[in-house]
Amino acid sequence: MVEISFFSDSKCGGIYPSNLGRCVSTLHYGARSISAQWNDAFINSSSKRIKLNSRLLPSMPNVDAVLKLRSGDQWIYEGILIAEVEGVKEGAEVPISTIPSLLNSSKEIFELCSEGIQNDLERIKFSWRTRTLVEEERAAWAKSGVFIHGPMDKIHIAPGARIRSCSLNTEEGEIIIGADSELMEGCCVRGPFVLGPKSQIKMGATVYGPTSIGENCRIGGEVNNCVFHDYSNKAHEGFLGNSVIGSWCNLGALTSSSNLKNNYSEISLWNNDSKSFEKSGMQFCGLLMGDHSKTAIHTSFNTGTIVGAFCNVFGNLTPQKHIPSFTWGDVDIYEIEKVIDTVKRVMKRRDKDLSSEEELNIRQLHKSSTFGM
Repeated sequence: MVEISFFSDSKCGGIYPSNLGRCVSTLHYGARSISAQWNDAFINSSSKRIKLNSRLLPSMPNVDAVLKLRSGDQWIYEGILIAEVEGVKEGAEVPISTIPSLLNSSKEIFELCSEGIQNDLERIKFSWRTRTLVEEERAAWAKSGVFIHGPMDKIHIAPGARIRSCSLNTEEGEIIIGADSELMEGCCVRGPFVLGPKSQIKMGATVYGPTSIGENCRIGGEVNNCVFHDYSNKAHEGFLGNSVIGSWCNLGALTSSSNLKNNYSEISLWNNDSKSFEKSGMQFCGLLMGDHSKTAIHTSFNTGTIVGAFCNVFGNLTPQKHIPSFTWGDVDIYEIEKVIDTVKRVMKRRDKDLSSEEELNIRQLHKSSTFGM
């Protein structure tokens, strides 16, 4: 059995706000977390203990490079420890020709969504026990109201998934439907796309790939190139494009985000290290939101807005482009006891309990935040 432990390096701060209160390895690369994919990659390997940089993506070249490491070997790139296999001998750097693919920012989570889905495709099909459709089924699906455009063998369905009358397009990528999930009536989906277990695409929703929806999410309205982490909701109308949403978030009805400036110019994003807005080199970027943040009905975000963790966003004005963690409304502090109470009630709706360790982490994050200091 392979034991994997993840460690953080000095570059993890650049993945703000997605990394707040969580290890980078729990963030999604395509459809699933970095850690889940690494664990699946070593499922048939001999027993060893491996330390992995939490930013190391489970791409095929990265996996191949780590698999070649022997006991005591270290993979170091430009002075950064990438991976190490623990052994009886002292760790020694070995020459690796592969340039490691590392997660460097939150925006890369949606930028790499398609790549992540493709890299994880065979692992996720095995892990989720999906059934791949065949061409001979096209007429039967059409008769039931499910119209499929493109290759049938790019649709993979896990046990318990429910697909109502809808439109699926695989011309540009795979569509993977997780166990006990549901595509409701009238929705339209274009791949690459992954719907996590127990998640729903609501009636009439339009989803453009590459997009991945985590476990136990509710998604409606229009979504384009987005990554939703587990237990988050955008159940109503409103547009969201080129965005990353953390876990346990809820976007109120008609919440929308611009992903393109009116003058089509380069987008500036908040850099939490320099505490300033910096050019991103991007023309398209919507909303980057940390865990457990919520929005009120009709909330409209500017292009390239960053929302920290545990925020409650509401008010009459367009929210500022950077909202620090634990913000209540626009500028007030979200008191920690109210935060904990809300988290417990939200999690209870999904039959989850807030553990004492999780509560301690929230309190520590609040204490170290801009408002908590």
